[in-house]
Amino acid sequence: MKVNRAACALALSLAVPISGLTRQQERQEDTIKLATDLVTLTSSVVDSKGRNVANLKKEDFLVLEDGARQEIAFFSSDERVPVSIGIVFDTSGSMVDKLDGVQDAVKHFIETTKPADEIFLIRFSSDVELVVDFTDQKARLLKAVERLEANGSTALYDALYEGLQRVVRGKHRKKAILLITDGNDTSSDISYNEAVELARKSEVLIYCLGIGHGERGSFGHLRGRDPDAIDINVLRSFSDSTGGRSYLLEGEHHSGGEDRIDQAALEVSSELRQQYSLGYYPANKKKDGSYRTIKIQTANPAYTVRTRKGYWAAKGER
Repeated sequence: MKVNRAACALALSLAVPISGLTRQQERQEDTIKLATDLVTLTSSVVDSKGRNVANLKKEDFLVLEDGARQEIAFFSSDERVPVSIGIVFDTSGSMVDKLDGVQDAVKHFIETTKPADEIFLIRFSSDVELVVDFTDQKARLLKAVERLEANGSTALYDALYEGLQRVVRGKHRKKAILLITDGNDTSSDISYNEAVELARKSEVLIYCLGIGHGERGSFGHLRGRDPDAIDINVLRSFSDSTGGRSYLLEGEHHSGGEDRIDQAALEVSSELRQQYSLGYYPANKKKDGSYRTIKIQTANPAYTVRTRKGYWAAKGER
């Protein structure tokens, strides 16, 4: 699976999320956006110890766009909301001694999803491959994870692009990517800046697990081909801009009797069940194609809210 640079450039030029939709669906999406102008946000709230905060009400939230307060028109905290999820999985050569642990974490993540969720699996190394398309059949996904092998270089940005392209086709409004990797990009067709822009425009939650050496070290970097190092700043640029979260899992993966990779995967699954959905009609009605920053606060200053950092306004006459 190779990235189409022309399609990538087109996606970057749009002020709406990237899409793999048909032209008819795209027109319908544009019509809906122009008719409503509703900005929707999926937000996670954590306390000072990083624990998810439940049972907040609409009146507990303050939404700011470019610093101006917005009236919340839509609010939900329903834990039963289904999710369309893409698991994007590094199988490059430097993953050779880490694959078993990561496969185990992915299995646990899949097993904790809800029956209504749909999941696809993409693996990447020198190339990007769709292993399993959207399905709610956990047994099929688990079997596919067991067959993965490690070899090749790391087309990280291409894999994220393909994951975003596919997840926006999901049938559920709430969408997320779980990106698992142990190193830097070494062979993508698209650039880091293009990948970041696509992530910001996608309206998809991106969670990243950065897997380090582990207690046995890693052998992939000895081959002289792939840098066995995690650029956590790159991963955070994807997660922070979309409202997700990145984990740096370096050193010993087993700490205090817990598998840290497994625990991180379970935390992501749990967080997806304890989020708030908010929507508002921007007070700024200009259709100038500008980027609008978003910030959400709660009445309790000890709480931290994670959500996407902003959006691009529609462009054209009202």
